[in-house]
Amino acid sequence: MRVLKDNKYNSILQTARIEFINNGYKDTSMRIIAQKADVGLSNIYNYFKNKDDIYIAIVGPVRTELFTFVTQQHTEEKINHESIATFGHTEDAIEYYIGLIDKYREELRLLLYHSQGSSMENFRDEFTEHLTNISYEYMKFEKKHYPSAKTISHFFIHTLSAWMVSILGEIVTHNLSKPKIREFFQEFFQFEFAGWRGLTGV
Repeated sequence: MRVLKDNKYNSILQTARIEFINNGYKDTSMRIIAQKADVGLSNIYNYFKNKDDIYIAIVGPVRTELFTFVTQQHTEEKINHESIATFGHTEDAIEYYIGLIDKYREELRLLLYHSQGSSMENFRDEFTEHLTNISYEYMKFEKKHYPSAKTISHFFIHTLSAWMVSILGEIVTHNLSKPKIREFFQEFFQFEFAGWRGLTGV
């Protein structure tokens, strides 16, 4: 059990998070983390196997939550019978997404731009591929409910997914406030709905 050592564990995580944010994964030193966390370098390995293990503990939760959220929004139950779209855009979903970005903006910035050398360095490509696959499957659900809908190419879905990942990067890079993020999504979804209706013919 780590009950009596939780303070040390949390100190390592908090210190490492700041170091990763300031320096990126590659240029963060385990020795400096230990020094600033007031933990012996050898003692860190009682809590974490290596630097990558610490990094995963910091950015892993948002990665899991983000993948889970977008997957849940691309199920057949999320089909909107009033407006065909690539994403289950309810107000609750949009607010949850905004809250997720606001809560984890530093971790998202790390994942998107500063993960080189870590096991998460391919996050951008992995997230794009995940969005592509679930969006393409979602489109099949839409086809089932809207038989007249035109089929959209897999590459277009991939490109749209890559664009969404880039948009996420722009939001966290420009440090937009929650009202500004909300304003952007209102504009973006209005634009996307119109384009998607035009492409599908629904």
